[in-house]
Amino acid sequence: MPQDPAVIQQQIEETRAELAATIDSIAEIVSPRRIADRTQEQLRIRTAELRQRYGPALGIGPGPGPGAPQLPAGSGAAAGGVLAPGRGPGAGPGAHRLSPRDVAFVRVVRWDRVALVGGGLLLFAGGVRRRRRRSTRRG
Repeated sequence: MPQDPAVIQQQIEETRAELAATIDSIAEIVSPRRIADRTQEQLRIRTAELRQRYGPALGIGPGPGPGAPQLPAGSGAAAGGVLAPGRGPGAGPGAHRLSPRDVAFVRVVRWDRVALVGGGLLLFAGGVRRRRRRSTRRG
């Protein structure tokens, strides 16, 4: 059954407008700036959660709530220091402040990166070798 061309034209215009709105919303969702903003907000939220959860034990973040155990004035986080691992505010009198000699840096070898760099160097060396062979054959 044939339709009126004006009605068909109107439907085409409505479909184009809907399609343009859909494409604009998709572009907004996948834009790098929006992705960065969403990721930054998620990191902010996660950091705030971790700070709220573990901050008082480490002497950072918001202070302890009304029901939290209080530290003696001269020890650990109350004095602005860092508490030893596994010794939170409720750990008792054994909590102590870490000194620089108690801290050690541990180097961790990232074997995946070592393998990646090694493979890259092998490819590079193979390419150089191949190029030299080609140049000696030609010349």
